[in-house]
Amino acid sequence: MTWYREIEMVQEPFDGELDPSGRTTIQFNIDAIKRSSNTFLEEIVKILVDAGVGVYGTSIFDTSKAVIPEGGGPYLQIVETSGFPPERTQNDVSTPAYPQPSAQITVRATDYTVARTMARAAYNALAPIRNTDIVP
Repeated sequence: MTWYREIEMVQEPFDGELDPSGRTTIQFNIDAIKRSSNTFLEEIVKILVDAGVGVYGTSIFDTSKAVIPEGGGPYLQIVETSGFPPERTQNDVSTPAYPQPSAQITVRATDYTVARTMARAAYNALAPIRNTDIVP
């Protein structure tokens, strides 16, 4: 279980480039402030699956090594990005109190409206996360 202080949306979902299969991509980035864990991507997947955005391994994929299926989609991919320096507290300087990982969310689909709809659903599932425990 990992406690999230918050997930911040860096920007609104935006129209990205076509992927190698000629599908539309809609993207947005998130930043998290949370307790330390080794399961950041799994936690984000859990939030999205629980919200009904998609099914892991069928329409939701994680890491840059994920093999995204051919076809119309929509397919959502979560890739960790560099994040920000962790926050420390005055009472514990040995380890950071709040790591700040980040990720890019990309949705691919042959139909722009379908990609945009799934991206908005993911955005809406992640935006309200505040003071919440996530169990991957």
